[in-house]
Order: sequence, then C-alpha cells, then structure tokens
Amino acid sequence: MKVIGTALIIGIAVTPAVSAYDFMTSRGAGMGRTLVFSRPAASALVNLPAAGLAPGGWHIEGGYNRRFELADLDQLYLAAAYRVRSFTLALGASQFGRTDLYAEQLIKGSVGVSRGRVTAGASLSALQVQIGDGYGGLRAATLGASVALRWPRFHLGLSGDNLTRPRLFEYSLPSEPQFALYGEFEGGGSYSITGRVTWERLQSPQFAFGQLIRLSPRGDFFWGVAFNPLEYGGGIEVNVLSGSIGYAASVHPVLGVTHTVSFSYGSKSARPKSKEPEEF
Repeated sequence: MKVIGTALIIGIAVTPAVSAYDFMTSRGAGMGRTLVFSRPAASALVNLPAAGLAPGGWHIEGGYNRRFELADLDQLYLAAAYRVRSFTLALGASQFGRTDLYAEQLIKGSVGVSRGRVTAGASLSALQVQIGDGYGGLRAATLGASVALRWPRFHLGLSGDNLTRPRLFEYSLPSEPQFALYGEFEGGGSYSITGRVTWERLQSPQFAFGQLIRLSPRGDFFWGVAFNPLEYGGGIEVNVLSGSIGYAASVHPVLGVTHTVSFSYGSKSARPKSKEPEEF
C-alpha cells in the first residue's frame, strides 16, 4: 500500500507535465521535453513526424528511464523511423511501471508527408493500463495531428494529441486534447536553441527551453529548463559510428532526479544538412 500511495501521489504531482499518450524521447529529460528538428531521433519523430530524415534515411532508438529514482516508475521504450520519398513513418512502443502493480503500455504510430518546407502529419495511439492483483486491464485509443515548417536555420512544429478525448472506461474522465508548439534555431552549426509551449483545457500552459551544443564530431552536450512544474536538467550524447549512446537527467526540486539512458543507430542519410531542398 505504501508503494501504491507513493506512485499515486507522484502521478498527481506530475500530471500537468506528462501525458499518457505522449511518447518519451531520449533527450526529453535533459532538454525540458523540447525537440531538436535538425538532429532527428526516432522517438521525437513518433510525436511529430517532421522532415528531419533525408529520403531513404532511417533511425532506430531504444532507452530506459527511471523517474524520481523509483524502480516502480521505470519506463522502457523502442522506436524506429524511416523516410521514403516525401513520407516519414515512425513507430514506437513503451511500457511504464510494473505489470504486477500498475503499468501503462503505449503503441504510437505516425506518418508525415512533406512538400517544400511544410510537413503535415497524423498519429494513432493505443494505450493499455494494467492494474495488479487481478483487476485486469483498460484500453483506449486516440488520434493526433501535426504540422511542421522548415527553413535553413529555423524549425517550427505544432502538434495536437488526444484529439478524440479518449476514455479508459465509460464513466472515467476523458483525456483532454493537448497541444504543443515547438521551435528550434540553429546557430551556425555549433549549437541549437530549442523551445516548447504546451497547453490543454483546465491546465496552465507549460513553457520550456533548451540548448544543444555540438562539442565535436564525437559528441554533443545539452541542457534545458521546464516550468509549471519546475524541472531542470542536462545530458550528453557520444557518437559511435552511425549511432550514439546518450544520458539525460532532470531534477525536480521536491520529487528528485529522473535518469534516461538511450542508444540509437541510423543510416548516414539520417541527419541531412538543413539547407538541402525537400523532394516530393
């Protein structure tokens, strides 16, 4: 009962910052859940399938997250993305929690189509909640949509999740639609500045910003801050051949530290120069 009570208290505390249908990303904990459009990751493309991959490019990614240093809040994820001509396809699966206590399993697929500087996308999310001690499971599904704009040094994206207001069971409160506006400015190739605004009905908007610094061809450093609730963090990625190994962490002043360890691998065409024209 103590473990269940702790999990419920933390769940209530972080509700404004976490959506069950929002797929976790490798850099999210360290960058205030902002997105880096110029360095596409499969997990980020699941949430917003922008035109970050070059035609024929692919990327796979997996990771482990421990929220507030509690084993009962562990999360595992695996994601893959591929671009064929003007279409970007991404698929991710994750599990949060423990099946003998409380667990959430999420499968989310996205598709985006690019023309010129614009990418329009749609997503389908399926969530299963398992409660231990023989209480069974609950299931729900929802749709999302997104649009992204790309210039040589500036990227902008808008996404909407939970657009169908899904319910886990007939009399439960619906999940309200959640909208997020993302931006990135590339500073001459050595760094990027990112930002995010997230809002939904009955909740105050959440603001965040971050920065990715390219230390060398071997690795990157990143940091970020999110508000309402306040969390700040950072991390590092080490490039190995066509992949990378990453670590990100964030600190909540009351609840403690969250850790994310990730790995990724992709084709050499997975990270094009932003000045390359789009092909339809």
